[in-house]
Amino acid sequence: MKSVKNLIVPFIILIALVIGMIIYVIVEKVGNKVPEETYGGLINVVYFNPADISTLSVYNRDTGHTSVVKCSLDSDGIVFFEYQGDDAVASEKYSQNGLSNYVDLLTSFSCNSKVSGNGNYSEYGLDHPTFTITIRALDGTDTTVFLGDKSPDGKYCYMYVAGSEDIYSVAVIKLEQAGLTAINFLDTKVLDISYSDLKTVHFERKSDGLSLDANVVITNSGIANFQFYEPYDHPASPYFGTMMDRITSLEIAEYVDIEEQDLVKYGLDAPEYHFILTMNDGSATELFLGRKVNGFYYGYVKGMDNCFKLSDLQIEGLELQETVLIDPYVCYCYVKDVSSITCKYGDREFKLTLDVPEGSVITAEAATVELDGRNAKISDSTGRSYCSILFESIACIKIGGTDINAVIDTSPGPVISFSFVDKTYNTTLYEFYTRDSDSYYVYKNGEYMSFYVYSRELFNYGGSDTYSYGCWSAYELLSEAISGNINGIYDIPVEE
Repeated sequence: MKSVKNLIVPFIILIALVIGMIIYVIVEKVGNKVPEETYGGLINVVYFNPADISTLSVYNRDTGHTSVVKCSLDSDGIVFFEYQGDDAVASEKYSQNGLSNYVDLLTSFSCNSKVSGNGNYSEYGLDHPTFTITIRALDGTDTTVFLGDKSPDGKYCYMYVAGSEDIYSVAVIKLEQAGLTAINFLDTKVLDISYSDLKTVHFERKSDGLSLDANVVITNSGIANFQFYEPYDHPASPYFGTMMDRITSLEIAEYVDIEEQDLVKYGLDAPEYHFILTMNDGSATELFLGRKVNGFYYGYVKGMDNCFKLSDLQIEGLELQETVLIDPYVCYCYVKDVSSITCKYGDREFKLTLDVPEGSVITAEAATVELDGRNAKISDSTGRSYCSILFESIACIKIGGTDINAVIDTSPGPVISFSFVDKTYNTTLYEFYTRDSDSYYVYKNGEYMSFYVYSRELFNYGGSDTYSYGCWSAYELLSEAISGNINGIYDIPVEE
């Protein structure tokens, strides 16, 4: 028994020595490897908080380019990112969001799986890695990550950390994002212009020769409106205002590197759209955009080095018709501002007088409305007001189109005219001269407005559809209602 015991003791010692050697080899082999943790099925191999990083450097083997981002904390403890790559330009503004996303993505590696622990780098394109990512911590220590080939299905790429023989698969977006350069980090807010600093805007469209110039008018409530002064004096529509909202705070999708010989592909050899934004101090910003290509507009700002693209969802109004960009009505007005409207048609005329208090409607009890001295506040049995029909038909005479270079014979006189007197006793005269059998040129205070209207705006008989009456037909309807009403109610006879 004693001899057996003597054999057991050396055997136990031998086993302990073997285990010790295994542990030593493992520890020696791993070196400074980041401890593995698993979370949500992923293996967390590398993770840094941006607040703990001094710099992130990414070297591209194929181009020899190095992108560098410096991280620093401001007084509020917020991380500030500064692009310092080989291609950094001091005068350019780089996006904090873009740099933050870049740093976050390339300093944290949650891997899909471990594919090898043998250091067989060449099998995964890691003997000469595509990208070398160096993360320098605030304490001066470096962690280096290498990115190699894509996996066969293209969903992953391979990586390892310096000092380790373990190779992992990680989302391929790491490989794609590692190739970003200065142009990818430029601030996507290309323009940020305040209306209070803006004096005029110019919009030009090459395909149809449209050219519009407008003053910026700031209302008492601080709202910006646009008043065209070339090629005509007329307010802009809300659609034009929306387009300018997008232009003055232009957000793009991304910057693109377009060679001069390729400008024609993106419509930038002869840009389709041209904006000039002139400031109160006389300085100007010029924006050029090409025609739409596959859902994107490509463009540039004069004086900037880079072209960019923006989605058709990031801008509105470029392709709208001229009659949509301008206020659609010849003489739109509010009933509270009008004292009287006198209409002359041939040898006939009528006068609509109004006294509608501020904040009231034309049918309000406090409002007074008369047609040629007769009470005009007559409604049908549903409550539809006939004086409203007449006022709406005049205030909403819709522009049919523009004809800037028209040669007009005014010698026969206007076919029909409307003279507005407002509450401050100013008079505005609109006259309509024959253009053809179905349309009329419009004059305002003796000056051609460059517009024409269709005859239906003036003479259409709407029947039971009280929203489709022309001005003169609406007058005749109101006159009929005044004569035929019973206790202020009149219904249009049903046509059989």
